[in-house]
Amino acid sequence: MAVSDDLLDSLTRHDVYLRRYSTATLRKVLAQLRRLDAEVTERLLGEVSDLSRARQEALLRDIRKVIQSAYRDATGALQVDLDALASYEVRYQTDLFRRVVPVRLETVTPTPEQVVAAVNARPFQGRLLREVYPELAESAWRQVRDTIRAGFIEGRTTDQIIRDLRGTAANGYKDGILAKTRRDVESVVRTAINHTANSARESYYEANSDLVKGVRFNATLDSRTTLVCAGNDGKVFEVGKGPRPPLHYNCRSSTSPVLKSWRELGFDADELPASTRASMSGQVPADLDYDGWLRRQPKEFQDDVLGERKADLFRSGTKVDRFTDASGREYSLAELQRREQ
Repeated sequence: MAVSDDLLDSLTRHDVYLRRYSTATLRKVLAQLRRLDAEVTERLLGEVSDLSRARQEALLRDIRKVIQSAYRDATGALQVDLDALASYEVRYQTDLFRRVVPVRLETVTPTPEQVVAAVNARPFQGRLLREVYPELAESAWRQVRDTIRAGFIEGRTTDQIIRDLRGTAANGYKDGILAKTRRDVESVVRTAINHTANSARESYYEANSDLVKGVRFNATLDSRTTLVCAGNDGKVFEVGKGPRPPLHYNCRSSTSPVLKSWRELGFDADELPASTRASMSGQVPADLDYDGWLRRQPKEFQDDVLGERKADLFRSGTKVDRFTDASGREYSLAELQRREQ
């Protein structure tokens, strides 16, 4: 149904706005975590350089509490935003159907409580979101602890240890351990927003399975798309079945509904002409998948995305989805050649 293409086109624009929203949410989360810099520094400066082992461990326990508190506040604020996004996403889907579908179809809108519960119950990279948050704090704590302990053992001054943690002004404080922990947070925030939006959509599709006959996987058509997402691009899976974004951290893929045909819905009408979808090179036909799109790109671009040897196989006819196995793991060239044989 061409209406499905129109839904895809609208959702493509919507996903751009979601990525901007993720940036705004990330800023809020990081703002709460930046107080770690000052509090950890304050505690280190309050100690003399030559500490007993017992005093070192007491200091580390104190710093651990600071880290756990900061992450608890930050991830709590993030979860509030994610719950609000889940509710909004379902309202958006309802409004989208009403705006795009040229006839009035009766749809079911799950309650905000149902959607939030469904999103939080859906695995996120094999774990639930509530299981990811403590791991973030624990990872940050281990990195800070190991840096401080190494500094004590090596006889580094307090200023040197602080520099190891915060980084250097010359590099915009991006080379310190704390900056590394914030990059981990950024990855989780962006992926959690993708997870929330797509899980909320799935709840809407499941509630309207009498209208939605499939869910299309949509990869971003540019050079940063991973092979596992490229290999799934354009594929249509049953509602509630098949791979769903995010397939990896920082995944930018999304889903869109494939509606039943007019005749399947009981209307004596032909389908509308096909629409288009967005790509980094402009609008392209909506039924063009990543494989077909990449074949239109210059040889140099294909080499950059796939690597020269895989690109040679691609140009000889190997499909993009042949470069990964069923779990999404990329094949080495030897594995790929063995599979092709």
